[in-house]
Amino acid sequence: MTKDTSLATLFVNLKGDKKKKEDWMNIANKCAELAKHKSHKELAEELGVSTELIRAILSLLELPKEIQQLIKEKKILFDAAQRINTIDRKNDKKQREKRQIEVARAIAGLTSHEQREIIQYAKKFPNSTLSNFKKRVTAEIITEKIHVAIIPLNEEVFRSLQHESVKKKISLEKTILSIIDEWRQRRRNDK
Repeated sequence: MTKDTSLATLFVNLKGDKKKKEDWMNIANKCAELAKHKSHKELAEELGVSTELIRAILSLLELPKEIQQLIKEKKILFDAAQRINTIDRKNDKKQREKRQIEVARAIAGLTSHEQREIIQYAKKFPNSTLSNFKKRVTAEIITEKIHVAIIPLNEEVFRSLQHESVKKKISLEKTILSIIDEWRQRRRNDK
């Protein structure tokens, strides 16, 4: 592929839609090829992007091959790959790569939000096991629908409910709900 063709392909990928035509590893390889002949600044200027983006793209090539493959398969998103690249910078290379691969395997195929949460957890707790946290992050959250009713109460009814809540040592809201539940039970029993 000629330099001009590579530049054009990169330009289309970096300036176009968020959903790239090519995977980030192909983009990184093309950038690396062009970066052999130009500085990062020159390349960034030609592509109309920041030098930070060029550096970030090129840093993908520093990741272990297994992670690069997951990026190529679009199972790991670009921002997640960048975050993985910052994991355990203090450790020796083998330990760092081992943790990076563990994190990459854990996040592969998850949503952007889930990937980000797991990576943050892995960075905050570098010696932790990720499987339990991943289960928590990916668990379906069951939400209960709650309806709110605003009911005008005269002073006498309000004071009576308030007195009952103090007597039962529960909140006014719980007192009202318990009265409604008792009423519903009576209605069911009457049927």
